[in-house]
Amino acid sequence: MDLYAGIMSISQSVIIHLLLSKGRYFGAALLLCIDMKEFKSFYKRVEGNEGNKCNYPTRLDTYGCGCQHNCKYCYAKSLLDFRGLWDSEKPAVATIDEKFISKLPKEVVRLGGMTDCYQPYEREIRNTRKTIKLLNKYEIPYLIVTKSAIILDDLDILNKDLAHIQITITTTDDELSKTYENASVPSERIKAVEILQEQGFDVAVRLAPFIPEFVDISQINRIKCDKITVEFLRVNPFIKQWFDIDYSKYTVKRNGYWHLPLKEKKRLVQQIDFKEMTVCEDESMAYVYWKYHFNHNPNDCCNLRR
Repeated sequence: MDLYAGIMSISQSVIIHLLLSKGRYFGAALLLCIDMKEFKSFYKRVEGNEGNKCNYPTRLDTYGCGCQHNCKYCYAKSLLDFRGLWDSEKPAVATIDEKFISKLPKEVVRLGGMTDCYQPYEREIRNTRKTIKLLNKYEIPYLIVTKSAIILDDLDILNKDLAHIQITITTTDDELSKTYENASVPSERIKAVEILQEQGFDVAVRLAPFIPEFVDISQINRIKCDKITVEFLRVNPFIKQWFDIDYSKYTVKRNGYWHLPLKEKKRLVQQIDFKEMTVCEDESMAYVYWKYHFNHNPNDCCNLRR
């Protein structure tokens, strides 16, 4: 194996370890040698640990290499920022045209994998709106994951037979949310969820990341929506650096991240009361538990309507 091939085989968790243990400049020099395949295209099929667990690994980012929401807990930011590939003011705009969309397989594609497809830039560029129109034309189903009420701008084009929508909520405190994410405040997102539910869309609350001390569970339970998807916080050294919360309970280390123990996750989820509930899980042992003992649809942790 030559040097380049050896470097290419290094996992992201090893790179992060080298960056932290050997120093920023050593890590930066190493990263310059690596072909960043996962950031070359706005369209990709996720592989590895996440891809093996996710029922919808095909991702299409209408914006990339940055997000104006610039959330302090963002996993994408933690992988891109230290590589000099994160621009939270003016993210890259994907070139998505009809020729490209026409060749996509007729399977669910997720909009908003690395960045939010309804970040504020969308009101200026309208790249997501253009993409949805093309997906509708070629009858390609799509899963929108967003923490923005801007999605309501597109009520006139969202197709109830093709669109699946998850709106992310991380806190029930509007003022608190402003300290760590530049997105629509939670009260606006909750209103958007309820409008979409009332109009008959396949919509779910996405409590992600679920940070217990930030959430009034009784307020979450009052949201007029049938479905909720829960995803707990995964912690790496960069998130710890940016996001100042108590990490003392995050004691399970898997795949380069620290997680809450399954026992604690089960205790917290028991407080949530929705008609259909599911947990999206990255940690393998906990994933097996949720899949076979909790999730509404064990074969689909996103629980999309068929």
